[in-house]
Amino acid sequence: MSTQKQKRPFALRALAAFAGTLAILFVLLLAAYALPGERVRQHVYDSARTIQNEGLYPEYLGFKLFQMDNYTDTLMLFEAASADELPPLQAMMTNTAYNVDNFETLADDLAWYIEKDWSTGAQRTDAPALEPFSYARYWHGYLIWLRPLLLLMPYTGVRIVQYIVLFSLLAVVLVQLRRRCGLRAAVWFAVSQLAVSVWFVPHQVQYFTCFMIAYAGCAWVLAKPRRSDVLCLGLLVLGTATAFCDLLVTPIITLGLPLTCWLLEPQQRLRGGVPQCALAVGGSLCWGTGYALCWAGKWALAGAVTDNNVLADALHQAEVRTTADTWHGMELTWRNIFIFLYDTLNSHHLFWPALAVLAVLIALFILSIRSKTALVRALPLALTTCMTPAWFVLLRTHSIQHGWFTWRALGLTVFAGLAFLYYACDLRAARRRLQKGSI
Repeated sequence: MSTQKQKRPFALRALAAFAGTLAILFVLLLAAYALPGERVRQHVYDSARTIQNEGLYPEYLGFKLFQMDNYTDTLMLFEAASADELPPLQAMMTNTAYNVDNFETLADDLAWYIEKDWSTGAQRTDAPALEPFSYARYWHGYLIWLRPLLLLMPYTGVRIVQYIVLFSLLAVVLVQLRRRCGLRAAVWFAVSQLAVSVWFVPHQVQYFTCFMIAYAGCAWVLAKPRRSDVLCLGLLVLGTATAFCDLLVTPIITLGLPLTCWLLEPQQRLRGGVPQCALAVGGSLCWGTGYALCWAGKWALAGAVTDNNVLADALHQAEVRTTADTWHGMELTWRNIFIFLYDTLNSHHLFWPALAVLAVLIALFILSIRSKTALVRALPLALTTCMTPAWFVLLRTHSIQHGWFTWRALGLTVFAGLAFLYYACDLRAARRRLQKGSI
């Protein structure tokens, strides 16, 4: 008689998944730092010229939410160019870039840095004094693919590769959603991504990172049925990879999009309700654990290698992003935020109309609820719908100051929200209730 192999405790499997993911990413990043730098810098120089022509914050179609962030991508290029100034491990922990006092000259600073570095040896007497600064609180895992690509091509080529990769992943996710969850789910996903201008995402390395990880997570979830414990382990891996590679752009989508895909699978829809809410919360905690531990690992390791107080800097930055800082001279307290929204809407005579529309939508939602049972079964999707607003509340300063790119995390709200409304509501139910009330 054969005996089934006893499964290890979940905590041990989770620890192994975290340690294995971090170890693999660490080795890949260390290998990227060990690559020869001369050819990388040649392509970075061409990239700096591209950004000089485009500007640091080009805005397409005259729309603020279509603004690019070449400034951050220039910092990424600086990291790639300076990666071999020190031995790989030390460089990987120090994460040095350079600039002068005026941040608006960053693309020029990058060009000056390269010219000084790979010129024929003569020191440029007209070069500005470039001051080094450290971005050690981040892992900068995007260099795993950015630096090898820069060996072969400049920034424009990197963008093309990112377009190919992202839209290939998007196609895979849509096909899998259609096959496993039905046509509606694929349409909801496509609409949600179009609503957040996904066609601009591969244009920037920093925008691309979270979407790539999120789409890869969706493809993994949909590849075959996943047990709840396996899903939680996968979400822990995604949280770890997000903290390792992202610069705090749209990290919540790497949790919410794969989790929503899992909840839309027929076998999960049949279970639904409060138990699935508990699983969604548990999966979110696993993602958050991987995310937080990965961050903390960099702060501890960078502090040990560089003898700098990276932890203090990281905690200060976390406080700035989660508490009331300033935006256009306004302190971002909740009171000031609500006053600003009221004044803005009221100045355009839109406050009361907006309030009326909101009241009508709430009434319509209540009237359209299919049944109490349907609403309870759809509650897990309501949780994923609320993830992005909750993230914005948690990081209100960062989300408002950088709203022109953080807004793309709302694609998760659109995707999960459309699914929630479909399963919880039916306009025919509202019509029947209204007709019944008028009799």
